[in-house]
Amino acid sequence: MSAPARPGDGRAPQAGAPVRSRRRTTAPLLRLLRSEIELALARPRTAVALGAAALVPVLGTVALSTTGPEQYAYVLGVVMVALAEPAAFSLGMPVVLVAADAFAAERARGTLDGLRLSPVGPGRLVLMKASAVAAAAVLTSAVVVGTSLLVGWLSLGAGPFGTGPTLARALLLAVWAAGQLTGFGILLLAVSAAARRSSVVVAAGLIALVVAPLMAVLWGPAAPALPTGHWHEVLAATVRSPADTGAAWATTLRAAGFAVAGAGVTGFVLSRNS
Repeated sequence: MSAPARPGDGRAPQAGAPVRSRRRTTAPLLRLLRSEIELALARPRTAVALGAAALVPVLGTVALSTTGPEQYAYVLGVVMVALAEPAAFSLGMPVVLVAADAFAAERARGTLDGLRLSPVGPGRLVLMKASAVAAAAVLTSAVVVGTSLLVGWLSLGAGPFGTGPTLARALLLAVWAAGQLTGFGILLLAVSAAARRSSVVVAAGLIALVVAPLMAVLWGPAAPALPTGHWHEVLAATVRSPADTGAAWATTLRAAGFAVAGAGVTGFVLSRNS
C-alpha cells in the first residue's frame, strides 16, 4: 500500500482523497483605491490640465467685469461661464487624461497584462480605474468652482442672492458638475479598455467635448444622449429665484446611466481580453 501523496513531493493524490483548495490572495481594496487615485492625480499633465481649467473662471471674470450691469455679472455668473458647454473642453480635459491612462496607456507600457495577472479581478480593476476618474472629476469641479467664487467675489461681488444662497447654489453646481464629469469619464473607460493607444482615448474625449455642445444646440433631440447636452438649462435654472433643480436631477440620472454603461462595457472588454 503506497503512502498518501504529500504537498510538494510531486506525487498525484489518490482517487477519492480530499483535495485542499488554495486560498487566492487578494490585495486590500482600500489600499488599491488609494494607490490608484494618488497615481492618477499626481501625474504632471493632470496638474497642467487642472491649471488650464482654472484659467477659465479668471477669463470669465474679466469678460463679465467689462459688460456693465448685465443680468449675470456677479459671482454666480462666473460659475456659469466656467461650467457652460463652451468651457467643457478645458473642464473635461483632466478626466479625459485620467481615463486615457487607465487602460490604454497601461497596455502601451506593457503593464496591463501584469495587472490582470495580479490578485485583482476585472471587477476590482474597473472599480479602481473608475475611482480615479471620479476623483479627477471631483477635484476638477472643486478647482473650477472654487476659483470662480474667489475671483468672482473679489471682482464682482456676491450678487442679488447674498452670501448664503450664493454659496449653496455654487455647491449644488459643483456637485452636479462632478457627477457629469464622472459619468463622462467612466464612459471613456470603455474606450480606454478597447484601445491600444492613449491618444485614441484623448481624441475620442476631445471630439465628444467639442461636438456634443454643438449637436445639443443644432439638434435638440440628440442632447439627452450627449455628455454635455442641456448643461445651459441646468445653469440657467440654478440662478433663478427660486432655483429650479429639475434639470439638474434629469442630467444627473443621465450621467449615472453613462457611468453604469461605461463600467459594464469596460468589465466585459477586460473579461474577453483576459
